[in-house]
Amino acid sequence: MINQENLNRIIQTRTFKTNTHNIANQLVISDLDARELLCTELAEHRLSKYSNDELASLLDAKDPNLSWKITYAAKDVVSKHYKQLGKQAEHEYHGQLADIETGIIKLANGDKVEDITEYQLAKVVQQFATKSSRLFVDLLLRYGKTETMIQMKLTSKQFNRKLRNCLAYVAKHQSKFALVTSQIRDRQLYILNSLNELFSIIDKRGDIQEWVSGHQKLTNELLADSTVRYQGTIIRAFNQASNKDKYAFIRECIGAQAKAQLWLDQSNRTIKQVGEKVCD
Repeated sequence: MINQENLNRIIQTRTFKTNTHNIANQLVISDLDARELLCTELAEHRLSKYSNDELASLLDAKDPNLSWKITYAAKDVVSKHYKQLGKQAEHEYHGQLADIETGIIKLANGDKVEDITEYQLAKVVQQFATKSSRLFVDLLLRYGKTETMIQMKLTSKQFNRKLRNCLAYVAKHQSKFALVTSQIRDRQLYILNSLNELFSIIDKRGDIQEWVSGHQKLTNELLADSTVRYQGTIIRAFNQASNKDKYAFIRECIGAQAKAQLWLDQSNRTIKQVGEKVCD
């Protein structure tokens, strides 16, 4: 356990102050809260194996290794924050509409029959604004035109009008439907979960190269948007890359993690709002 004297000396270092401010900016919290998070991370992980005498010696010598440990601890604080958000988002994703059955529905698509789950169908249907249009779309996708007309007592003219109205609504609100489209959402969850896995490997000082090799397409996409100078080294031999390139890659990963989280948060809110509207 770090004693108060050593802790106070660490807090007064330039590296600690800089990283505290960086944490506060990235997590949108106060410097005081950021300082507490960083102190906790240092005490429980990065400096937990050092005795107070060893820490005092490092501080006296202004050892650069101590500065690096503070910097890495700050990165740990940020990555753990986003990993926690990622777990929360995934939990909310699977928890949304939990009362809906998970059975498989066969939808006719031209000459093909496609399988979707009750959950996927419900997400799409709930984007429509009225109960009547939601019922119409649900019946049409499940049972086709004839059964829909019978169930809703529609003439051919009424059916065609409702179909035109629904198609027009979809065209006008494409962005809303995109938020709950499984393919788009699954992509964001893949990015978030993959990066959560990466930061877990970093926390455990595991094999980052193995992760890179297993996520080459995502790695290339991240590198394309990054400031990494020697991108081939990151792909072929991560441990041989310069610290500057490693940090640049990790920063890009943190940014991509945050973007995926924000997208999923927005998607979750949309699903929830529409679901609440259905229940009103």
